[in-house]
Amino acid sequence: MKSSRGRSPLRASVTRAYLSLSLVAGLSLLAGLPARAQLPTVASINLCADQLVLSVADPAQILSLSWLASDPEESMLAEAAARYPRNYGSAEEVIQVGADVVLAGTLTSPFTRELLRRLGATVVEIEPETSLDDTYRNLLAVGAAIDRGAEAERIVAGMRDRVDAIRALAPNPARNAVVVRPGGFTIGRETLANDLLELAGLRNDVAELDRWGSLSVEALLRADPGFVVITRYRMNEASLANAFFAHPALRNFGAEHKMLAIEARQVACGAPASLDAAAALVEQMAAL
Repeated sequence: MKSSRGRSPLRASVTRAYLSLSLVAGLSLLAGLPARAQLPTVASINLCADQLVLSVADPAQILSLSWLASDPEESMLAEAAARYPRNYGSAEEVIQVGADVVLAGTLTSPFTRELLRRLGATVVEIEPETSLDDTYRNLLAVGAAIDRGAEAERIVAGMRDRVDAIRALAPNPARNAVVVRPGGFTIGRETLANDLLELAGLRNDVAELDRWGSLSVEALLRADPGFVVITRYRMNEASLANAFFAHPALRNFGAEHKMLAIEARQVACGAPASLDAAAALVEQMAAL
């Protein structure tokens, strides 16, 4: 006698038993497979570390970035950073999000770093980038800390290739230049900005300075450089820092010299996007 659905009770029982055995076997096979390791989550309380994280991490790993990360005047990756929660560098905020790894700068508050460690956080301290080599080092360090080592190595390899491409287009021999930052400051030899300047085929006329230093009107006029590199920062905001070229002695300076421009954010922190500064300088010199 057949069931109302056209199958015998015996056949239906056999089918159910077969499906049950198949399900058990399938679950057993899955149990024998190695589980995919979950990537550690990460929070950053330092602007430069923010940009390293955004460059290397899987987006799902990022739980919080510093409040400066989404400011386009400060960060090269502000648009990407805007998708994530912000913090103001306090241990309380970072502990609340529960990140496995916290990235901080070596200049970040020592009290905050120590408190985070006492609260059980894994804190990775990032040294400031003073060269492209420092940038490579920090990218690899961040990659290792958040289980993205292979991605960091790929990014560094891509940066090295781009450095070679930029150098091939840069003028040789190098041209004299002076960098003028807002407020009449300039750059010294041991800086990322100087490394990018040299990559672009420019020689810093005031590189005897150890790091960032002031540049007087007299020194600028005395240098009489082939190129003047302006690092733009909040140019649309009225400030004394951006009024440097309003000095009467510099009234005609821009018309008498070859002016180049990069964004201050491109040389403040090391990241793959920092190479955009060197590429822009090469392109601008070619146009002139």
